[in-house]
Amino acid sequence: MEASIFGGHTATLPVLGFELSFASQGAEALEKVRQARDVAAPYALAFVDMRMPPGWDGLETLTHLWAEDPTLQAVICSAYSDHSWAEITAKLGVTDRFLILKKPFDPVEVRQIACALTEKWNQAERSAHAEADLRRSEAKNRGILEALPDALLVVSRDGVCRDFKPARGAAASVLAFRPGEPISAVFGTELGAQMAEHVGLAIDTGHAQLFELRREEETGSRHFEARVAGIDAEESLVLLRDVTEERRRDEAMKLQRAREDAMRAQTETLLSISTPLIPITDDIVVMPLVGELEPSRMQQAQETLLQGIVARGARVAILDVTGVPRVTPEIADEIVRIAQSARLLGADVMLTGIRPEVARTLVALGQGFSGLSTQRTLQSGIAFAMGRR
Repeated sequence: MEASIFGGHTATLPVLGFELSFASQGAEALEKVRQARDVAAPYALAFVDMRMPPGWDGLETLTHLWAEDPTLQAVICSAYSDHSWAEITAKLGVTDRFLILKKPFDPVEVRQIACALTEKWNQAERSAHAEADLRRSEAKNRGILEALPDALLVVSRDGVCRDFKPARGAAASVLAFRPGEPISAVFGTELGAQMAEHVGLAIDTGHAQLFELRREEETGSRHFEARVAGIDAEESLVLLRDVTEERRRDEAMKLQRAREDAMRAQTETLLSISTPLIPITDDIVVMPLVGELEPSRMQQAQETLLQGIVARGARVAILDVTGVPRVTPEIADEIVRIAQSARLLGADVMLTGIRPEVARTLVALGQGFSGLSTQRTLQSGIAFAMGRR
């Protein structure tokens, strides 16, 4: 009316996104609140009239509503002094969850109160959700930390333990830090200084530090793997894991490998010694074989003999088996292959010192020994070879 008479523009009120429900009695309102909570769509605010005959009045209604939904904000509307402030606070308690709106009231007041209290309710809901998320996160992190087998420390930049969780299992008794004491009280001055240095690096660079500490004890050395991550400008989180058994296993494996390498080298040396190549003349070589023959020895003998033939330009190679107690068919096959390989290099192979039982085994191979000459003794074999020069 004012705008039409005096001119000007009518102010447009903003459209507020409220969803409204109505109840004529307090019991009906309680049922609506209960149903809304059941479907996870609770009400934020209730305007409650003080007088609602013949049922509950406003205070009684609000008491029931809050018993069902403690987060509900409320406005008590009244045109009369039905209850004193002392009676209201005695009934509802001293709380910030309700306001009193005297009738008659301006619609702007209602809008302002509705906006303020619903926003307050929304903030409380967001805070409650955030707090619940935080509690879940803290519980999860606490569970993770409790499950870790490592000792956990909060260490200040100057190397003082601020908090400590001992390791789990047998390692728990190894490290025992006390909050407020420097870590050097447990690790000693040198290791404490090393830890403080990495704590400072983790804080200043923002990069986690991984290193190992070694502490000498009466029972021997103990090794600890340390992981350090900065928390803020003055503190860091340190995970300490006792890796002594792992290091001992590593050392044992290294020692075992060293022993195996030494045994392998010793075996190779023994093989080379057990298959010596003796030059008789510039073109005659002798290889005496002694003891039980095995495929590995025969392979070594073949390599040594062939290399010697090539190096010396030998035309006759004598294999003396005087010291060989027996020859299996497999070893006999190896002797044949050695002879065949030597002939490919232009050298003849002669067997000397053959025992009767060895001869029977060799004869059983039949024509596989064609072209392989023999002599009864090494002396006769050398003499025969030299006579052919």
